[in-house]
Amino acid sequence: MSALVCRAVRGRIQALETETGMQLCDRGTRGVTLTAVGKMVVERAKRIMFETRCLTRDLTLMREHVIGNVQFGLGPFPAATLLADTLRKLHAEWPQLQVAAEVNSPPVLLAALQAESLDFVVVERRTVPQNEDLSVHRLRPEAAGFFVRPSNPLRHSSRITPAQLREATLISVPFPIRGAGPLRKLLGCRSDERLPLQLESNDFHALTLLACQSDAVLLGPVRALTAAVEAGALARLEIAGSADDIAMDFDIVHLAHRTLSPAAQRTIATINALA
Repeated sequence: MSALVCRAVRGRIQALETETGMQLCDRGTRGVTLTAVGKMVVERAKRIMFETRCLTRDLTLMREHVIGNVQFGLGPFPAATLLADTLRKLHAEWPQLQVAAEVNSPPVLLAALQAESLDFVVVERRTVPQNEDLSVHRLRPEAAGFFVRPSNPLRHSSRITPAQLREATLISVPFPIRGAGPLRKLLGCRSDERLPLQLESNDFHALTLLACQSDAVLLGPVRALTAAVEAGALARLEIAGSADDIAMDFDIVHLAHRTLSPAAQRTIATINALA
C-alpha cells in the first residue's frame, strides 16, 4: 500500500472516530490494533462490500439473462461418484457452456467458495460448518464399500472381519476427519489411533487402477466402481457387520446471499437429477 493511500485511510479512520466519538484503533509503539468497536466496523464493512458485489452481479445477470460459464468444486468422493456423469450430461445438453470443475479437499473448496471464486461446491456432509452465510442442499446418501481384484486372497473368505481389513493394504481418498467416525467404528480404531489407510490420494481413478493391479483394498462409493465390477476388474467384499454405516452423504453448498447464475443453477439441477 502506497504512503498516499495509507495517509488517506488514516484520515478517514480519524474522521470516523471524530464523527462517532468512539475509538476504532489503539495506537502504540508496537503498531495499530483494532478496538472492539473497530472490529465491528470492519466486519460490517466486509458485509457491505459483499452485498455491493452481489448487487452488481444480480444486475449483470438480469441484463444478460444467461451467463455462459460455471465454476464449481467437488470433494474426491463426490467427484468419483458424480463428476463424469455431470460433465457428460452438461456437454450433451448445453455444448456451449463453459465449465471449470475443481477436485480438492473440502476445506480448500469451502475457502474458495467463501472467497467467491467458486459458484458452489459438493462436499461430504460432515465437513460443512454451521454457518448462516451458507445455503446447504442435501443429496441422497451414496452406498460405500470395500473393493478388491478377483484374485485377491480376501475373496476366499465368505465374510471379511474388521481385523482382516486392518491387516490389509487399505487405500482411499483422504477421509475427512469429521466424517471418519463410522469408519473408525467399523475398523475398531481406538480414540487415539489413526485410520489404518496405507495410501491416500485425491485421484480416485489412480486408486482404482492400483486396486485392479494389486492386492490393495479400495474403499469407495459403490456407484463410482459399478463399471469396474461389471467388467470383472473388481469385486465388492462382504464385510461382517453393517457396511451401510459408512454410507457417504454429500451436500451442495453455495453462498446464501449470492445469486446463482443460470449456468450454476443448470449444473446444480443436473447434479440433483443424477444423485
